[in-house]
Amino acid sequence: NQYYTDMTRTFCKGKASDELRKLYDTVLGCQLMAIDMVCSGISGKEIHSKVDEYFTSKGYKTGIINGVLQGFFHSTGHGVGLDCHESPYISKNGTILKENMTVTVEPGLYYLGVGGVRIEDLVLVKDGGCEVLTPYEKRLEIE
Repeated sequence: NQYYTDMTRTFCKGKASDELRKLYDTVLGCQLMAIDMVCSGISGKEIHSKVDEYFTSKGYKTGIINGVLQGFFHSTGHGVGLDCHESPYISKNGTILKENMTVTVEPGLYYLGVGGVRIEDLVLVKDGGCEVLTPYEKRLEIE
């Protein structure tokens, strides 16, 4: 039908380090919080701001660290439909979400020496909430 979808999971083959496990758990908690916020009438800017605050409150800073941009440096999400990346955006410049829009929720953290974690789901915006359209399991370690 020529519509796009978008989903990301981060996996670690074998046992994850304690630092990577903490990073993963933080991103997962943040993603679940952001999904809970998605509903018709909310601003993508508000969701993105809460994601940024969440990461900062957990001690994960964003910026140039040892000469490299690290932390949370991309948008929280974007619309998906006839293009894979389209309006509306869940970002610093995000707009109001409306019922029946499909958007991604994909916070992520990236640090040299630890790794990167992004967990992304596609959701359908509804009045009073959203429906997750990509219900694939979320776990860090695989064999």
